[in-house]
Amino acid sequence: MTEAANTQIDHEAAERDIQTFSFKAPETYSRRKAIVRLVGTDRGQTAVHCLGQGGENNLHYHAGVDITWMVLKGRARFYGPEDVVRGEFGPQEGILIPSGARYWFESCGTDDLELLQIKMYHRGKGTDKRIDAAPRDFEIMEGASHFEAAKA
Repeated sequence: MTEAANTQIDHEAAERDIQTFSFKAPETYSRRKAIVRLVGTDRGQTAVHCLGQGGENNLHYHAGVDITWMVLKGRARFYGPEDVVRGEFGPQEGILIPSGARYWFESCGTDDLELLQIKMYHRGKGTDKRIDAAPRDFEIMEGASHFEAAKA
């Protein structure tokens, strides 16, 4: 980057928006899944999805966001339409699901599953529309009380 291009960036404003976080999985949750939100901007968001045994979701897709999933703990199996297996992943492995791609996943190991979710919004709009392609038979517990982000 040239010095001229560098002067067009408001470094101080960007640096005021730096966010730090820590993650602690909920000790208990009453539903199949808890979501612990970590940090986010209008261009993306990061969270950890915690699933107990039998935790899964339904076939769905997201409009306006690409999502990267990485297993932190446990094992996850991702599926597409008609239950076609897209992949099975262990710790430090994952998958990118582009906007519009239909998928669902389940915990398939002996340990509880912790999945890092990184959302990248299209054109920085900060919107994600989740659209069910099959009915849900569960509720999700939002982990807002476990949100431990702090601005630096």
